[in-house]
Amino acid sequence: MAFPNKNQSIRCDVASCRHHSTDGMCELDAIKVKPRGNCHNGSCEESECGNYNAK
Repeated sequence: MAFPNKNQSIRCDVASCRHHSTDGMCELDAIKVKPRGNCHNGSCEESECGNYNAK
């Protein structure tokens, strides 16, 4: 779902990601959140950024 009338931003603290900028922002226009493998327990550790690429 897109939000064309909103001023969205993506903040990220994962400095090892290729899309992380020095000001703590993600340089992608959108992110994909996906479940970790074999983890479907409903905890916050279940999801991860699907766009992660190491620098």
